[in-house]
Amino acid sequence: MNTQQLIDNLGAVLRTQISRAKEIQQLPAEVLLRRPAADQWNAVEVFEHLNLSSGIYAKGLQQVFAKRASTLKPNGEFHPGLLGNYFTKSMLPKPGGRIAWRMKTMKMFDPARNHGASSESIARFITLCETLLQLLQQARTTDLNAMKVTSSLGPIIRFKAGDAFRFPVAHQQRHFLQIERLVKG
Repeated sequence: MNTQQLIDNLGAVLRTQISRAKEIQQLPAEVLLRRPAADQWNAVEVFEHLNLSSGIYAKGLQQVFAKRASTLKPNGEFHPGLLGNYFTKSMLPKPGGRIAWRMKTMKMFDPARNHGASSESIARFITLCETLLQLLQQARTTDLNAMKVTSSLGPIIRFKAGDAFRFPVAHQQRHFLQIERLVKG
């Protein structure tokens, strides 16, 4: 796939997510904290889940970009890795917003088992997306095939940098469907 098109597409999705998160941030607390059921997350907790999970990729990308990005020549083509492509495609919502592959959240990404969610969760998500946008701009001048980022599953699975952008953005798209259902009530 064309690297510049990939960057443009991911950037467009992130800008849309930032814009929508800013709108959602203005909703009343009773909407943001409403649970569809006692054992299900509210909108703020979904944002915190995204902070926990996507934050791993943002941090990994920041580290690898600081170490290697400036030493690599731009590559006009990105070739997704086998696992990175598989996980990204399985995470993306299907047409019509259907989620084909449901999974149980790992404890480390459960907001209730970590710091919990707060009114700051949405603001941190916006900052996280802005960080990813800045990294995408840097990605225009390097090789997203040559750098590796440890996945959220640990060091046994490492994604090419391009997949380390693609996967969390797809994961966020999936959870934005959930957020929209939650705020509509």
